[in-house]
Amino acid sequence: MSSKLIIQAITMLLTLLTPELLKKMADMVLDFIENQVEGSASTVDDAIILPICETIRAAFGIEDND
Repeated sequence: MSSKLIIQAITMLLTLLTPELLKKMADMVLDFIENQVEGSASTVDDAIILPICETIRAAFGIEDND
């Protein structure tokens, strides 16, 4: 019974997600990660995580508008 409710809830969420909304959500997640990495004292994460974020942005066409 509960699995049916979960499946219905997921189905409803998926119908609400548009490509534009998914891009905005991905941009928000990437912005959060980038801000956390840039705000840390470590330079190692800058050299590893930031290029990964740039690659994800380029691959999915997510501009960094902030």
